[in-house]
Amino acid sequence: MKLLLHAGPMKTGTTAFQELMHSNSDLLAAKGLRFRWLRRRELDYLSDVMAQERAKGWPKGLILSHECLCRLSPHRLNDALSGYPGERYAVMVARPLREVYPSLYLQNLKGHVMRSSSFKVFLKEQISRDSSPQLAEMGQIFRYHYLEKQLLAAGCRVAWLVYNRASLLKELVNQSAYLLGVPLDFDSMASLAPPSGASPRRSLDGSMIPIARQLNRQTKKGAVSVAARDALLASMLDGSDRIRKQRNGSDPWLSTHAFDLDAWDEQINGDFWRRLTTSEP
Repeated sequence: MKLLLHAGPMKTGTTAFQELMHSNSDLLAAKGLRFRWLRRRELDYLSDVMAQERAKGWPKGLILSHECLCRLSPHRLNDALSGYPGERYAVMVARPLREVYPSLYLQNLKGHVMRSSSFKVFLKEQISRDSSPQLAEMGQIFRYHYLEKQLLAAGCRVAWLVYNRASLLKELVNQSAYLLGVPLDFDSMASLAPPSGASPRRSLDGSMIPIARQLNRQTKKGAVSVAARDALLASMLDGSDRIRKQRNGSDPWLSTHAFDLDAWDEQINGDFWRRLTTSEP
């Protein structure tokens, strides 16, 4: 028996993987695997989750997935998993900060956070967290060596993948199958339906940032209802898709910050990237 934590972090394809595995639950069951897509509140009661899984009977391989599993304290995570009788693994995805920081900011704009501050303010907050992650009580962490140490301290063996939009799902399936010791063919799995509405798999275009910030301000003031905001955001996401199809090249807003973010990535994750590119597969 083996336990696999699909542990995040945010903005590394977690929702797409969760939807893929959830929609193929029957196929997984036939292989002796059980996939559980954790909800945010369940992270606070992970011991109860494990008790529920034990009551069903341990499968050959149990996969628990949430993008914030890597943010749990090692003591808390180890306590919750202490009753599991098999080996523990974790699979993580690393993504360059030039991609992950802007993606998280755009997610904050369209998500329940309803961020209305500028990207500059967001960067100051996020860099502070990643510079001293041991002091960060809230928010996301993208200092990958630190996250790895957290999971190792919780008794997990950690495997890393590097984010690649085109191949990530196949790589995650293959890595999960390898760690769990179960043959699983990605090409035989039911494919994902295209995302719609305000799905986390959709992102705003950089040109929509001023509109989204103003919309969030008005919603927080009560001038716009949450339902109206959601409808407007869905329209903005549709518009973002059309802009990307018509544009020749990448989003200019993303390109504006790439150089500075690469410098921060070197400062925060440079040793990690070098180790990852020189280590054995």
